[in-house]
Amino acid sequence: MKLYRTLASAIEGGDSVEALKLDIKDGRFPAELFMFTNLKELYLEGNCVDVARVGTPWPHLKTLSIKWPQFKGDLSKIIALPSVENMKIIETPQKRMILPIGTSLRSLKSLTIKNCGLEILPEEITIFPELMELNLSQNELSKLPSSFPALNKLKRLNLDQNEFSRFPDMIKSMPSLSHLSIDGNPFPEEEKDRIQREFHIWL
Repeated sequence: MKLYRTLASAIEGGDSVEALKLDIKDGRFPAELFMFTNLKELYLEGNCVDVARVGTPWPHLKTLSIKWPQFKGDLSKIIALPSVENMKIIETPQKRMILPIGTSLRSLKSLTIKNCGLEILPEEITIFPELMELNLSQNELSKLPSSFPALNKLKRLNLDQNEFSRFPDMIKSMPSLSHLSIDGNPFPEEEKDRIQREFHIWL
């Protein structure tokens, strides 16, 4: 699969474009991206500050990666893409991520929201019932939503470098979870002792 790296070259490729990596330089989300209806992989970087309403322009998209440090908008329309299996949102400000309520996105298996300043993980995280890997490292989370154990297929969870002062005990009820990383959180010493005693995790 050829990876196109500029919008101009992708436009020349037309319907044959399946993989595109684009550095957005002028802050504007390029409407031309909606032309590529056969995309399977999309990697977006640069200084995009907002995104237009997208609907479902990429019905075959499997991999989506976003890194927009100056972003100020809402990613919920992009998150709602129906076929994405692997999604990475890195260094893209999202203090309170909005997820599309009333949707079930069963295709997503791996989700990374890393270094985005995320303070609250919404209850609607359960729209991803098939999620197996979740990386929430380098954010500002201090707790998990009460709905979190409903992610009963989750196998790998990374909560490194957040703001947890108490271990999220609810994960005890998640039998599929086989790998947990929770280093770099401000646990007091007595909580570290409890974590070691009850969960056999050494911090």
